[in-house]
Amino acid sequence: MNQESTCNYLRALGERIWNEANDLKRTPEALADETGVSIKTVRAIISGKADESVALGLANKMTEIYPVSFLNILLEKDDTDDGVIVMRAKESKRTSRVFNRLDKTGQPAPYYEYRDTAMSRLGPFKPEWIRQLRVVDNADADNLDVAYNNGHLMHSLTFFVGEVNFYWKAGGKTHCRRMNTGDSHYITPYVPHTFTSRNSNKLGLIIATTYGDQVRQALAEFRHIGPRAADELAGNLRDAKDAFRARLARQLATESLSASEFVERLWEAGIERDRSKQLVDGALLPNPGELAILADCLYVLPSDLLVSALRREDEVVVRTVAEGKTRAYPNNDHPACLLTELARCRHQPRLKGFKITLQNGLANFEHSLHEYAYNYGDVPILLAWKGAREVALHPGDSAYIRPMVRHAYGRLPGEAEGHLLTVRTSGALSEAVINEYATYPANGRERASGENLTWF
Repeated sequence: MNQESTCNYLRALGERIWNEANDLKRTPEALADETGVSIKTVRAIISGKADESVALGLANKMTEIYPVSFLNILLEKDDTDDGVIVMRAKESKRTSRVFNRLDKTGQPAPYYEYRDTAMSRLGPFKPEWIRQLRVVDNADADNLDVAYNNGHLMHSLTFFVGEVNFYWKAGGKTHCRRMNTGDSHYITPYVPHTFTSRNSNKLGLIIATTYGDQVRQALAEFRHIGPRAADELAGNLRDAKDAFRARLARQLATESLSASEFVERLWEAGIERDRSKQLVDGALLPNPGELAILADCLYVLPSDLLVSALRREDEVVVRTVAEGKTRAYPNNDHPACLLTELARCRHQPRLKGFKITLQNGLANFEHSLHEYAYNYGDVPILLAWKGAREVALHPGDSAYIRPMVRHAYGRLPGEAEGHLLTVRTSGALSEAVINEYATYPANGRERASGENLTWF
């Protein structure tokens, strides 16, 4: 970290400590008295003028004395270069490692070569370059040379380069699709899957952009409540009625409202008793009018009770490059690039992947999502950000871009059209978080980014 980044980090860390003290209704003097840290040091920490070790020392003492989580105070250091990280292909190659899986003879043999690509501790991505070393000559999903994994917690949007077979298990069956450059898929957590090459002379590869979403951020609480309670809370979204029953039961439990009492409320609000009972039991799904009444009776939004079932085709979404919608960007009159939409899943609405073909000028972007980019083409392209910063992304180079960092991709003079993969998704800035922030009054909401007042 440079001097400016270090100062920003220490200031932000001091603000986080002050946030916790504020919520505990402790003044700097009270914090100093109860932790044994001098008032001079406490004030220096809060103002961002103390060393990191001193600030973290106070944070540790606070977690020992008060019922606060260290994770609520801990602040990740910004490892980006003004919002961007670039990883060169040669750096990626240095992370190469080959793993074996059993072949059809039952013996371990090379299966994948893995390489890291651009990542940031600030982002949700764990994107990997993976070359398939196992070669097959058919699309048999039960080929004995095909070794499935056990599925994983991370969501994944995968982009294909070359001739690659994609296999997965769902609905009690095995499946295989022949994929080629520009094709993509989205896969739900814990779905077993694997990949092989179809061309021994030019092995295929994938860019697997895996990422943790809301469940991963709540793993500590899942650990505390256990899997049985989690199942009871969630229901099964593959069954819309069961998911609605679970969703309504959660709301009733948090209101400490019995099913029979709620049926009476619904009856008083205009829903006939027998129908009310069927709704509460999860035997029926509410129509839009009933949904609004249920929400009003529970003091929640209709969207808190609305269920969109997970269809079988939502679990694994395969999209060939020909099936992806392609459009000129920013418009048809002055196209800087062509955007081809990769696989989409309605249950991951903030997952946006694109195959980008760079043509003329600069394609400018700025959005609320974390972005990953990989140059899968044969020519270098330009990455520019923050107005004056720029770098050439050569074939095999990758980049990470922080949310709300204005950036652009462009075709370099004298070069052919460039080809880029980009994947975007949200981190902690989910729709629910942004919507909550939107309810804050305009004259106070900036304090959420850094508290500077004693509020009590």
